[in-house]
Amino acid sequence: MKGNFLIILMLLSPGVFAQQENKYIQEGNKQYDRKQYDAAEQYYRQALEKQPARQEATYNLGNALYNQQKLDESIASYDAIASTTSDPSIRSKAYHNMGNAYLEKKDYEKSIEAYKQALKADPTDMDTKYNLAYARSMLKQQQDQQQQNKQDQQDKQDQQQNQDQQNQDQNKQDQQNQNQNKQDQQQQNQQQENRQPQDKKFTPEELERIMQTLNKDDKDVQNKVSKQRTEGSRTKSDKDW
Repeated sequence: MKGNFLIILMLLSPGVFAQQENKYIQEGNKQYDRKQYDAAEQYYRQALEKQPARQEATYNLGNALYNQQKLDESIASYDAIASTTSDPSIRSKAYHNMGNAYLEKKDYEKSIEAYKQALKADPTDMDTKYNLAYARSMLKQQQDQQQQNKQDQQDKQDQQQNQDQQNQDQNKQDQQNQNQNKQDQQQQNQQQENRQPQDKKFTPEELERIMQTLNKDDKDVQNKVSKQRTEGSRTKSDKDW
């Protein structure tokens, strides 16, 4: 991202007074120029211990923190200097760098607001105008992507709901088919049972009558057989004569 927007991290030099905190700031600036940002941070903090209100130390500390990707801490330093300085140029630079830190965090709305504050302090700053336009472009891309992600999620949910409904309908149809098959089988079994002969149960009186009928029939058969034998014997005797 650093190649897409302008980073202006100019250091503020201390005044001409030979104060101890100035030495810390000067040494911090040397370490900063060597890209030894951690060492520069320590010198700036020592200067602030001597004089907490030193604007140069506060501003330069923000730059050292920024280059270490300690973005939240750098924003705090820039905000501290921007809200207390009476120098519009320093305020503009502080807000500009604050906007850059928010850009790194992809917090584009806050970045835009910081750049606007920088332009209030210095409306002619072209670097800030460029970064403001860039931040707005990135915000639009972010919002478009969020909207697309939301739509994709909604489409996925709709697809899942449709699939669930189809599965539910299929399960319902399968259950209905099973119930119908079961009912058809029961009807078929019932029909087979109706076609089978039923065992008839007789009362004792009916059984008695049946036995009497069988006995009578048996006697009739015996008499008939006996008669046939007698007649047969006679016929044979007549023939011999």
